[in-house]
Amino acid sequence: MTTGPLLLQNGQPHPLLANAFNDNRHPRTCLCIGPRKRLILATVDGRNANAQGMNLHELTSLMRWLGCRDAINLDGGGSTTLWIQTIGQGSQGVVNYPSDSKKWIHTGERPVSNVLLIR
Repeated sequence: MTTGPLLLQNGQPHPLLANAFNDNRHPRTCLCIGPRKRLILATVDGRNANAQGMNLHELTSLMRWLGCRDAINLDGGGSTTLWIQTIGQGSQGVVNYPSDSKKWIHTGERPVSNVLLIR
């Protein structure tokens, strides 16, 4: 599973190298430990007129704003997809707008071999 770089450690921004991956806006996926040790998963859409994505400096700032202590960037770009099943309400599916279809639709996800499943 592709992860990294680390964004926050003990509430402090982790140093990020100056390069296109870190400095350009892309769809992003991030995991962090928030207030009261709650897990926060963040998905940022991008590559569309409706959503520009974030660079990793912006994503780090967002995670700090959410009160995260530790945060890591996960695989992003066209792999950025958030699928949710709402137990007891019968609702499930992709809730963001994956960029691979080049359209602003929920069904543009990329086939991937790895997922992060939280139950």
